[in-house]
Amino acid sequence: MKLTDNPRFEIVVSVAVFASIAIMALETFTLPEGLEQALFVSDILLSLIFVVEYMLRIVTSENKRAYAISFYGIIDLIALLPILIHGAASLRVLRLLRVLRVMRLLKVTRYTNALDRYNQALKSIAAEATLFGSVAFVFIVSFSFLIYEVEHEAQPEAYSNIFDSVWWAVISLTSVGYGDVFPVTAAGRMLTVAMVLTGMGIVAVPTALLASALSRAHSDESVEES
Repeated sequence: MKLTDNPRFEIVVSVAVFASIAIMALETFTLPEGLEQALFVSDILLSLIFVVEYMLRIVTSENKRAYAISFYGIIDLIALLPILIHGAASLRVLRLLRVLRVMRLLKVTRYTNALDRYNQALKSIAAEATLFGSVAFVFIVSFSFLIYEVEHEAQPEAYSNIFDSVWWAVISLTSVGYGDVFPVTAAGRMLTVAMVLTGMGIVAVPTALLASALSRAHSDESVEES
């Protein structure tokens, strides 16, 4: 058994991931300078664990190139990037890149079959998902232009351009309704009602299809194990 497949090794990496995210959360607070330094050093040490893990996976992989460009290979590489920019904390752009540390959470999915079932479910409904995605895109674009035409004159600031209208269309289609942009004309309100009712089907049907596909994938896995 390879070291990277050892359950104890997987536990160490998982603990390192969650510890790294905990440090990232603590850094958002105002902390004593000594504690900030301790967290900084701890994050460096955790990052070194990810470096060692990545190197071990590359060395032990039968097809190194395939691993490097695989989903998990890319996630493992992204987990290493923040360590390269610790010394550039004064540069805002590079400092923002440290948010990539949160991507380390995806490393934990390596140790569960749930993601494999999810991928299998998505593949089984790919055609339906593409259809509903295309329909949603058509409705968003169409209703965006319609709401712009009927609301721009009444609310030139709220619907100043087509991008403001797209924002309205998306939050209406998904029934989020933040309330920051809403129609005041009768025609605009009718369009909103139509958009919300349409969105119920566009969002609900793919959700039901995915739930059904996940259930089938789980059943198939149970049959294979038994």
